[in-house]
Amino acid sequence: MAFNFVNSVLKSPQLGIRSPIELDGKPRIGLKSRFKMKMILSPEEQGEAEQRALASALASGKEATMIEFYSPHCRLCNSLLNFVLEVERKNSGWLNIAMVDAENEKWLPELLHYDIRYVPCFVLVDKYGRALAKTGVPSSRLHVIAGVSHLLKMKRPHNN
Repeated sequence: MAFNFVNSVLKSPQLGIRSPIELDGKPRIGLKSRFKMKMILSPEEQGEAEQRALASALASGKEATMIEFYSPHCRLCNSLLNFVLEVERKNSGWLNIAMVDAENEKWLPELLHYDIRYVPCFVLVDKYGRALAKTGVPSSRLHVIAGVSHLLKMKRPHNN
């Protein structure tokens, strides 16, 4: 999954994290833990951790990565957390999900590259790093969920 942080970050005494979430028997930091850590990490540290997570997702060799551009101040973005966790769980065999704080200036190049003008915005990227599609302007939670579902159908392997 794309939410792994480098061991040095996990072992940092500044974080106060004693045991990361375990998925598939491997220690990992999941989305929920990442949101809790947001309060502890500086914006620079958070951006670096998200950059490592995205790099790991893209290097994994899975068929696709979905990048969620979010804002920690966006109620709609925050309401989607459980949905994103479920999408990740159901599609973990072929898909990584990486979350990117659109308010963090470290992501300005990606915001410009993918033409991100609103949050939440999901961008589907293939295993070669090419953007395939993104969700439209969010008008409601249901609209965003429908957009994400459409992105998944575009790239989902036939056997899933």
